[in-house]
Amino acid sequence: MNNANPFSGFKTRQQIATEYGITVKTLKRHLGKKDFTLPKGHRVSLGEQKDIYEALGYPPNVSKMEYEGI
Repeated sequence: MNNANPFSGFKTRQQIATEYGITVKTLKRHLGKKDFTLPKGHRVSLGEQKDIYEALGYPPNVSKMEYEGI
């Protein structure tokens, strides 16, 4: 039986905002300035996380190496 979490590697918008030390509203505003939007109501996939980090810069606690190959 496979007990793998189907959301493994996914993050919420709140988790990403916290990594930057900002609110979700501010995160959305920063992303909007970069013409980057996420669909409503879903968790942020690894690929989307990489896109966010590439657009806004990697937060201090997130290693760019973790996202190589994605």
